[in-house]
Amino acid sequence: MITGKASWEDARELIEKETGPIRAVMELSEGRNSEISVIVRTDGDATFVKGRRTGHPQAWTQERERIINPLVRQISPALKWSSVNGGWDLLGFEYIAGFHADYSPGSLDIPKVMRTLLQLQEITCPDIDVKRADQRWASYTGTPELLAGTCLLHTDWSPGNVLVSDRAYLVDWAWPTTGAAWIDPACLAIWLIASGHSPRSAESLTCRIPSWQNAPASALDEFARVQALMWAGIAADSPEPWKKNLAGASRRWADHRETRSSPSGHRDE
Repeated sequence: MITGKASWEDARELIEKETGPIRAVMELSEGRNSEISVIVRTDGDATFVKGRRTGHPQAWTQERERIINPLVRQISPALKWSSVNGGWDLLGFEYIAGFHADYSPGSLDIPKVMRTLLQLQEITCPDIDVKRADQRWASYTGTPELLAGTCLLHTDWSPGNVLVSDRAYLVDWAWPTTGAAWIDPACLAIWLIASGHSPRSAESLTCRIPSWQNAPASALDEFARVQALMWAGIAADSPEPWKKNLAGASRRWADHRETRSSPSGHRDE
């Protein structure tokens, strides 16, 4: 497991203070944003635990999740406890027995995901210290004001961040952002394209979301271009397959938007 000054044994001791004696531990490989990502089982319960060393450059994302969780408990697993001690910053969440979302064309998970997205769009974001979309992507656009807004956004609709059981639960709130409400449907559209949808097919799903319907076409065009630039840079710096896939998907979406915006293209929104 984890080695070093802040070892797994240190983390386990911290966890057991909250859960009682651990009987089984299952490591999760999908936790790209955590140094610890495990399901721990005790005699009478199960808890999903994620965490980072307190000295990690992105340890601050743990505090973001603590702040956001009370706002999103109707669509996300509840935070049961948090603990900062022994070199670790840990969060213990309600365990949901489910599987990661399937975004492929025809998947029965997609309607559940869309319902969760609609619920998220109804949540009022209080005045809390989170990222702002117009600042977060300002280096990629000359018109960041198009992204501004007060809606609470998740922005990372990776299938690994959507847990499906009787419904779809949105997990990993490390990067909550405020901005225009249509941004989350747009972020989902890129993942749909990366999962096998054509840009037109992806938009036929996201256009059912009211915020998308009300979004200025120019704003969607610009955001598609922004995402293509961002993911191209990410994939160039670290060419992991999933990043290259997102770079290709965002580029296809941007090309689709540009074609529809051109004088010879058909604008149907």
